[in-house]
Amino acid sequence: MLLGLVLHAAWLMMPEYFFNSRSDPRGHTGFLYFACWIHVFRMQTFFVIAGFFAHLLVAKRGMRSFLRNRTTRVVLPLFVGMLVLFPLLRWQEIRGGLQTGRIQTELGSWDHTLQHFLDMPSEIGNQWPYHLWFLETLCLLYVLSVVCRFACDRFLDRSGYLRRRVQSAVEEIAGSTFCVPVLAVPVAVLMFWRNSWFGVHVGPLNPSWIGTACYWFIFWIGWCLYVKPDLIQRVGRNWRLKMLAGSLLAVALATVFIGDWKQHRTRVGPVVPEMDLTVIVDEARFRSDLLSDGNAKQDRVRRAIRERIDPEYLAMVRRGERLTSDKAFGLVLQINKNVIDSFDLATIERCADAGLDENPKWKSWVMKPVEERPGSVRKPINAALLHAVFPDSLRPDDPRTRWEAAGYFYAYAVATWLLIVAWFGFFEECFSEQSDKVRYYSDAAYWLYLVHVPVQFEMSLWLGDLSWPPFLKFLAYLAGALMVGVPTYHHFVRSTWVGHWLNGRRYDRKPFLESAVLPGRGDDGVRSG
Repeated sequence: MLLGLVLHAAWLMMPEYFFNSRSDPRGHTGFLYFACWIHVFRMQTFFVIAGFFAHLLVAKRGMRSFLRNRTTRVVLPLFVGMLVLFPLLRWQEIRGGLQTGRIQTELGSWDHTLQHFLDMPSEIGNQWPYHLWFLETLCLLYVLSVVCRFACDRFLDRSGYLRRRVQSAVEEIAGSTFCVPVLAVPVAVLMFWRNSWFGVHVGPLNPSWIGTACYWFIFWIGWCLYVKPDLIQRVGRNWRLKMLAGSLLAVALATVFIGDWKQHRTRVGPVVPEMDLTVIVDEARFRSDLLSDGNAKQDRVRRAIRERIDPEYLAMVRRGERLTSDKAFGLVLQINKNVIDSFDLATIERCADAGLDENPKWKSWVMKPVEERPGSVRKPINAALLHAVFPDSLRPDDPRTRWEAAGYFYAYAVATWLLIVAWFGFFEECFSEQSDKVRYYSDAAYWLYLVHVPVQFEMSLWLGDLSWPPFLKFLAYLAGALMVGVPTYHHFVRSTWVGHWLNGRRYDRKPFLESAVLPGRGDDGVRSG
């Protein structure tokens, strides 16, 4: 979890807007590579560990105790986080959008935020829960695991024979030379199915079940490792070589992803008709075509598209402002919402004006009235119409071949498992002895992870336009999260009911410097309640 603080500090220093509070004019591509490297293994490693300790809890305390424990420490924090942290983060994101022009509105920050939340209930399933997604995914993995265990105990495997055979197979694979390439296969297949080039992706509150299944497989491997924990030492052998190989492979994959991202060939999440900010290749030509009032067939379609764009964004286009990555994202989001998702744009007449009636791929559909077309083709036809009338200013969809995709996803899965087992070996070698400071920050990690994103988002709103060196800003975001998170953990969480809620224990209060900062003996006094 602590690595999340580093990842999200780098996230704010990427060269383009990347679904955070705002972009930074001083952002650097190096931070995008760094974030891609961390993204290959961080949460995958977390879910292996989560599976291991879930099995430990079930084995030592029983299923009922496990469910009570997970409800208290996972379900309730998710619920409280969505009530407290989610609105705060969305407000910060809106303020960042207003700062950078990503959001064009005549309303002020508070009024726009209020209107945004009033409009949200009908679209709550499509909302991204920010860094709280891992709690939702954990809840789903626990439910899947409990259901599978119940089904096996009652119906599918009453004798336990099937589970013993599966456990034996996992132990044999984990202990073999081919552990990484074999474990990579299911992950690669699910990623290929999901077509998510930015790694394993679970999406909004209404989750992707393919992404969730991928994490469940990883979680299940951790579950099986609990039965024979000495396998963790075995897979962690030669961790330096595995770390190097996995890192080099991850950087190579990041190069592919970043290059394709800039060419609009891949997206964050699955490739869909909706577009990302990289779709606009010629800003001046796009503006000219969009504002054209000619009488040509294409101009009639462009007029219909223009009429669907909100006046504030259309005014931004008319002013001729340079499209920064934030503004480009806001404009493309408008196009996705009001054009790609339109129900009545691609009429028979407009499709004929755009030449789609001569395209073999679309001809059979566009000759039908809009209301007679299945919902599955509405967005793709709208996207094809849009590209047809802006041929020189929008990048066409040009996805890689299925063989290229299969190779990429398998290489990604191999890099993931190489780095997972390498980190196991690293921690086994370097942190196998008891340390009060390591224990202190292990306990603090949950709280630090929950509170660090709003801290870093808020800092980005104040520091984003400053011309500091990129690495100095990165350090500032990381230091700010720690300077807020560690003292609040020590004084308001560690020795209080909140600490017992999140970590299952409370510690006797000790001086802050002695426990959290100064070397030597830390805080090891424990109270259970």
